[in-house]
Amino acid sequence: MILNVYKEKGWTSFDVVAKVRGLLGKKRKVGHTGTLDPLAEGVLIVLTDEDTRRQNEFMNLRKEYKAVIAFGLATPSYDLEFLPVVSDEQLSLDEVLRLLKDTLPKYIGELNQVVPSYSAVKVNGKRLYKEARKGNINKKDLPVKRVSIYDLHILNSSNEKIKTNEGIVNFPAVTIKIVCSSGTYVRSLANDLGEELKVKAVLVSLIRTKVGNFNVSDSKKITELKI
Repeated sequence: MILNVYKEKGWTSFDVVAKVRGLLGKKRKVGHTGTLDPLAEGVLIVLTDEDTRRQNEFMNLRKEYKAVIAFGLATPSYDLEFLPVVSDEQLSLDEVLRLLKDTLPKYIGELNQVVPSYSAVKVNGKRLYKEARKGNINKKDLPVKRVSIYDLHILNSSNEKIKTNEGIVNFPAVTIKIVCSSGTYVRSLANDLGEELKVKAVLVSLIRTKVGNFNVSDSKKITELKI
């Protein structure tokens, strides 16, 4: 069975797998085909029984995302898992759009991407996020992945109110469509774009809208599954 599940914000990918296993029965094989962060939402392909053997096939499919990225603030996780700190330098929305016009094309194609320190990747047998919370991460030692970005363009823009260390502040934000290879960290892309613009940036929200030919419009929340 191949399930196009809509993973809701706040759920881990493992939570979804465990819920599906609970619906089917504990002895059934269940697995997902590409982790979504707890703060992200959208398409999560879940495989059961014999189809779990096809995990690599589905993991290698192209992914499509809709990401909201705000500029002028930073967190150690590159998203809103932590309270953002306002950057010393700020840009207007018009300035962000002007700079991104030249910056975004640089990120289309194959590129090296540094894995975020707050991720589930293992280094020397230890999860990075666990070591990061202990303060044991040297960013120079973070692993680097080769990823591909096939499409990257702005869908819309606005000023977003975000709670920060200085209270609720307005920041310029853009909604970007991203089509990329498996293993691409959109959080890292947000951080890289902030570094390019010299004001820092964080991922405000993320929806995975497509995996291969599986669309978000066809996905079902756990409460809507009939299996």
